[in-house]
Amino acid sequence: MGNMGIIKAEHFTKYYPPPRKGTFGFVDLIKDLRKPRETLPALVDVNFEVKEGEIFGLLGPNGAGKTTFCKIMNALVIPTSGHIYIDGCESVKEHEKITREMVTIFGGEREMWGLFSWRVTVERNLKYIADLWKVPSDLIKKRIEYALQILDLEEKRKEWYQKLSAGMKQKVHLSLAFIVQPKIIVLDEPTIRLDVPSKRKVHDAIKKELCQNLGSTVLLTTHDMSEADKMCDRVAILNQRIEFIDKPENIKELSKEHEILELKLKNLDPKIKRGLEPFTIRTEEVYEDGIYKMKIFFEDKEKNLPEILGVLRDSRIEDIKMRTSSLEDAFIYLINRGKKHA
Repeated sequence: MGNMGIIKAEHFTKYYPPPRKGTFGFVDLIKDLRKPRETLPALVDVNFEVKEGEIFGLLGPNGAGKTTFCKIMNALVIPTSGHIYIDGCESVKEHEKITREMVTIFGGEREMWGLFSWRVTVERNLKYIADLWKVPSDLIKKRIEYALQILDLEEKRKEWYQKLSAGMKQKVHLSLAFIVQPKIIVLDEPTIRLDVPSKRKVHDAIKKELCQNLGSTVLLTTHDMSEADKMCDRVAILNQRIEFIDKPENIKELSKEHEILELKLKNLDPKIKRGLEPFTIRTEEVYEDGIYKMKIFFEDKEKNLPEILGVLRDSRIEDIKMRTSSLEDAFIYLINRGKKHA
């Protein structure tokens, strides 16, 4: 793996105008002429670098700006300020130069660029894609076979694209990366419509085939913590801004959540919360339907757990369970920390 930054985001910001109100937006249009409106931030001062050959995760909740970022990489959206450089080329001004080097696959409901013909077989569709990306003609058949095999699509080769389930269509979209074999692959929520066995298969294929065997660099957006944990060499936590960048295991460590006690309590006195402080890292609680749901984060089970339960003995515990921290806990912690600092 080289250390060169193959994708670089520099002070990168995107604001959108809010939707206009009134018939055809005329009410707001008149107001706009008098004074410009506030804009809504999608991405704010985003900076990071993806190294050649790595799987880099953009991890964030829905609405965090992940898809906006992918669209700007593909010159579908123009940034308000700042730049993304892809293999040394500016993503919007020099997009023509990078189209052969990069493939982007959007997950979810977004139809894949409208590239796939509905009443044509999977195999014919893939041949068309290979021609479009100028895959050398002597390699096309071999690469289609490779993609169908890797993604378990062999039985679907003669089926019309239109007849496929949402998950199967998603796998056909992913096969694009295995046929074109570009330098850079952008995967926006690539497994959002897949069942668990298919997800595992796709994770394996991306990691072993695209990265290790073919040497591609992958930028992966996801809101699935376990996907980021399994797949990525490094992860950036994105919530309009970049909150943190590190290896997944370091992000888990960062929130120092070694043990988590999850409780449902009938009552929660402020004195109890103060009483927990010496034995805990922090607590989180929400009040819902007459019950306090509480998470207690602490370090030493042997030493701290008896103390914690002692403090809670008058709280009328309805339910209690214990677990160790996950990437998801760290993610929520980092996002909340970012909000407090904003």
